[in-house]
Amino acid sequence: MRAGPRADALVAAATIAVVVALTGALPAARGAGPATVRNYDLGEIAIEDGGALGPVPVRLRGAVAVPAAPGARPLVIVTHGRHGDGCPLEDDVPTWPCDATAQRNDLGLRHAVAALGRRGVVAIAPDLNGAYTAGWGEPNDRLRWPRIVERTIRELVAAASLGDDRFGVDLEERLDLRRLGVLGHSLSGLNATRLARRRVANTAPQQIAAGRGPVRAAFLLAPVARGGGLPDIHAAVGLASCDGDTGAEGRRYLRRATRIPDRSKPVFLVELLGANHNYFNRTLVRLDHDDAVRAGPECRPRRRLGGAQQMRWLDRAAGAFFARTLLGAPRPRWMRRGGRLPARVHGRRARVERFVP
Repeated sequence: MRAGPRADALVAAATIAVVVALTGALPAARGAGPATVRNYDLGEIAIEDGGALGPVPVRLRGAVAVPAAPGARPLVIVTHGRHGDGCPLEDDVPTWPCDATAQRNDLGLRHAVAALGRRGVVAIAPDLNGAYTAGWGEPNDRLRWPRIVERTIRELVAAASLGDDRFGVDLEERLDLRRLGVLGHSLSGLNATRLARRRVANTAPQQIAAGRGPVRAAFLLAPVARGGGLPDIHAAVGLASCDGDTGAEGRRYLRRATRIPDRSKPVFLVELLGANHNYFNRTLVRLDHDDAVRAGPECRPRRRLGGAQQMRWLDRAAGAFFARTLLGAPRPRWMRRGGRLPARVHGRRARVERFVP
C-alpha cells in the first residue's frame, strides 16, 4: 500500500514545496500543447466521518494530467458528482466498498483532466464515490468529500517535492500552488463552493506551499446550490437546458453574487442548449444515464446533444476558463466583461449571462 508517506517525508515535502510555490521562477505557457495523462492508485486509506460504522475505507485513485511544457503549473481539482458507486445491494441494503464492480465516475471526467493538461495546467480527478456512498452508514459528503480531496492534494504536494512517481507522472517542481482551481459537477459543485469558502483566509505562505491556499477560480457544472454562495473568486457556472436533475438550480450562484456589495470578480453563466445533466461524464454516457427532460424545443430527443458533443464542449469551456483565470490566456468571447452576449459558446448554442461588478 502506497497511500501514506512517512511523517518526516511530509515535513521535507512541505519545506521544499514552499520554495517551489513561492519562487515562481518557471514560466507558464499559455497555448495548447501535449500532456501526459495517467490513472493512479495510491491504495486504501480510512476517512473518519464520525459514523457508527467507524472510518470509511476509501481508495485514493483517479486520473491526473501534467503538461509537457516545462515549469511550475497551476493545479485544478476535477470533481465528479453523486452518480452511484456500482456496489451491489444485500437484502436491499447498499454495500461498500466494491472494487470489482465500482462505477468509476472519476474516470468519466478523465477527458476533462486531459483537456486541462493540454491547456497548461496540472489537473487531477479523484475518486469521490467514498464521499457519496450510502453503503457505509449515513452518507456524509460534507465531511468525507473535503477529507478525500485534501488528502489527494497532500499526496500531490509530497510527490512534487520528493520527486517520486506515486502518481505515475513526473511532478517534481511542477506545481504552482498559488494558482489553484476547482471544477465541480452536480453535488460536487456545492462541495467545491464550500472548499473555496473555507480557504478564503488561507493566505499564509506555509498554507499555500502545503496545498491549503485559497481557490482562485471555480467552474461549477450543473451544480447543486444550497447554503452560502461563491466567495469573491473567478467563477463560471455551466448549466444544461434539458437537465432533469438539478435543472436551473445553479443560477442561484449568479443571483447571490449580485447581492454582494464589495464583490470584485465577475461571474459568468452559460446554459448549454440541448444538454442533459449526466452526459458531461463519459462513464454515465456509457451507462446511458440520460436524465433529460423536455424543457424546450431543443430538448426533443432528435435535437438534444449527444455525449461526445457535451464532453467536447466541457473540455473547451473549462479549458478556456482556467487558461484565462489561472494562466492569463486570452479571454474567450463568453467571458468578456462587456459587449453583446454570444449566442454560441465553443460552437454550441447557448444562453449566456454575466455579472460584472
